[in-house]
Amino acid sequence: HYHGENGEDGHHHQQQQLADSAWQWTTHSITIYTALLFSFGTFYTLWKCATIDPGILPPVSSPVKAPIPHDGTPIGGPLGYRYCSTCNIFRPPRSKHCNSCNVCVSKFDHHCPWVGNCIGARNHRYFFLFLIFISSLTMLVTITCIRIIYETYHVLEMKEEYNSAFNTTSTTTTSTPSSSGEEEGHGEPWLFSHTISSIPVVVLMAIFTLLCAWSLTSLTCFHAFIISVAQTTNERVRNVYRSGGNGNSNRRHCTSGGVGAFSTDGGGDGITSPNGNGNHNRHNGGGSMIGLENP
Repeated sequence: HYHGENGEDGHHHQQQQLADSAWQWTTHSITIYTALLFSFGTFYTLWKCATIDPGILPPVSSPVKAPIPHDGTPIGGPLGYRYCSTCNIFRPPRSKHCNSCNVCVSKFDHHCPWVGNCIGARNHRYFFLFLIFISSLTMLVTITCIRIIYETYHVLEMKEEYNSAFNTTSTTTTSTPSSSGEEEGHGEPWLFSHTISSIPVVVLMAIFTLLCAWSLTSLTCFHAFIISVAQTTNERVRNVYRSGGNGNSNRRHCTSGGVGAFSTDGGGDGITSPNGNGNHNRHNGGGSMIGLENP
């Protein structure tokens, strides 16, 4: 009888160890520190992207129309100055008026409702880093959920084998043969359905984060591609450099860092760096700049 009690205690202890093993990977130090790093990077870059001036071109409040710039750049077309009647400026090439923010933005990429801000010359680098961090975070959560599901399935499989072996050798009850027969009838479909029913939140989280990881990773790859060819989303969607034989003069400077999301200046789009380098927009009749300078 003492041996039987020890057997029962050992049986329950073994089952508890198997149940706990499915969650051990989530508390691993590498998993925790990596998740904290990705989470911090996600919130930091999101905050920077949402609060930094994307490259707003200051409007001119004047009843007189701004004069036409004369610097050799064509007027009109996708690669020339275009007049904005709302801001009363001739905005430089690669800029666009955002209807959501009601301002012209230099090197306009797109307006992101999730960030709540335009993506332009000054915050595109933070937006790209935000995509990298949040894509990595969703992939980490997805992998963790899949690992928990796999470990839970493996634990249930081991528990079934352990129960079969324990019930076969146990002689303390008379119902052992029938229960053993019932346990032997459980196959892989039962194990799979029992795994899902035992951790439904983890399964739903895995599906949700998998879809998020797929869409976010695709968006990250797209932005990595357009950065590599020195384009913006707005230019890519409008096929600026594919129609009419327009060449992308910014692309040849992309490898040297002069143009791109990670450049220190505005990429030659009317924004100057603190040391005064970069392209200046022409002055209008009132002496104000069609552009802006870094503070």
